[in-house]
Amino acid sequence: METWSANGLGRNWVPLFELPDQSLWRGDVIRLPHHPSIGPHAGPVDLLLFELWGYDRILGLMMTKGYKAGMPWIYLPPESQGPNRLSLETAWLRENWNRWFCYRDFPDELDAPVPLPKDGVLVRRNSSPAPRLKVP
Repeated sequence: METWSANGLGRNWVPLFELPDQSLWRGDVIRLPHHPSIGPHAGPVDLLLFELWGYDRILGLMMTKGYKAGMPWIYLPPESQGPNRLSLETAWLRENWNRWFCYRDFPDELDAPVPLPKDGVLVRRNSSPAPRLKVP
């Protein structure tokens, strides 16, 4: 298991599909073994879970490095979230992986999207649940 340290705190990469049902929060990172826009010959890519400001309860994933760093890669549907919380649920990811996580420019022979492999997908927990803020 790969580990890194920030401010003395150890952060671990954990296989996403070995996690029990959990909530991922903004700031958490999902590492794909292959770049969804470049293809299986490309190295891994990290996707940051972010909250879309100015819109109510929308989460997305954005690239953290390379040409598309800082650009949204995908906006997630409301059903991906936990009840009454702005989180991405690992149970939803497992059930909907083949539909939402596909190579962008590499369809199969029937022109259907090809799902990204699940093997080697990692997650790094960087955050904790956001507090319930009361806006006046």
